[in-house]
Amino acid sequence: MKVLNPRTAFLSDYEVLRHLTETKSRYIALGQSQGTTHAMKSSNLETIMKEVRDYLRTTPAATQSEEAISNFMLEISPFALEKAELLMMVNCRPSSIAELDCIVEEMDQRFSEEESAEMLRVVKRNLPPGPKEGEVIGSG
Repeated sequence: MKVLNPRTAFLSDYEVLRHLTETKSRYIALGQSQGTTHAMKSSNLETIMKEVRDYLRTTPAATQSEEAISNFMLEISPFALEKAELLMMVNCRPSSIAELDCIVEEMDQRFSEEESAEMLRVVKRNLPPGPKEGEVIGSG
């Protein structure tokens, strides 16, 4: 396999989880309609997909939706954050200023305390919290 366009876009954990779930559903449907010979054959691929899905179901991606992410992106846009910072905010869903400070580079120099607090409010208002520790969402 050869990568033709490296880093043309970033994917959030939510998008990866949705893609893996849809892919698995397509393989199941294909197996039911055309027999198991046309279904997924590589056990390695199946194992990797299952392990990634299982991991992502324990992260904030398991409780997010396209609508929530879109609303978040609209509300956070006045802060002019970098793409990587936005992606980390969506993937990690910071719940404190300390966590936000780890995501936003030079936050104390770029933003006032009030702006930092407003960013955190935007996160909490738009992105649902992830599963509780040890909880897995959507297993199966």
